[in-house]
Amino acid sequence: MGAADNRRRTRIVDRQFQLGLAVRLLLVLAILFALGLLLAFAPSYYILATRNDLKSLEPAAAEFLVLNKRLLPAALLSLAGIFLYAIFFSHRIAGPVYRINAILRALIEDREPPVVKFRDGDYFQPTADLLEELSEKMRAARGNVSPRSGGNPPPSEAK
Repeated sequence: MGAADNRRRTRIVDRQFQLGLAVRLLLVLAILFALGLLLAFAPSYYILATRNDLKSLEPAAAEFLVLNKRLLPAALLSLAGIFLYAIFFSHRIAGPVYRINAILRALIEDREPPVVKFRDGDYFQPTADLLEELSEKMRAARGNVSPRSGGNPPPSEAK
């Protein structure tokens, strides 16, 4: 129990999928943040770029500096949080997919499939039940174990 539990606690199960999802999510959200920041800075920037009189430049410059001081650190912190959440969220998908692939690989190679067990918060719980049912049915067909519920008995036991 201890070795399997420790192995399943890692947050990076499928590096390519999880980091790819996190990077794509971060890229889209960075673009949306950039558009939001552009919208927030646009009035001050427009005044700074088009006016020459000191009376209108001073408040626009002060507003620009205040926004820069407050919004940019918040945006960077938000992007870092989103990236970490994407890793955490993708773990709930990548873990079950990894487990499903291991079970299917064992079934293809005519090996005894590992126990089908997903963590409580994982997605695809109904798929785990179906895979467990399939594994038991295949064990019963091989004559290893009788099926747990219903179903037809193997032809040798039907008589």
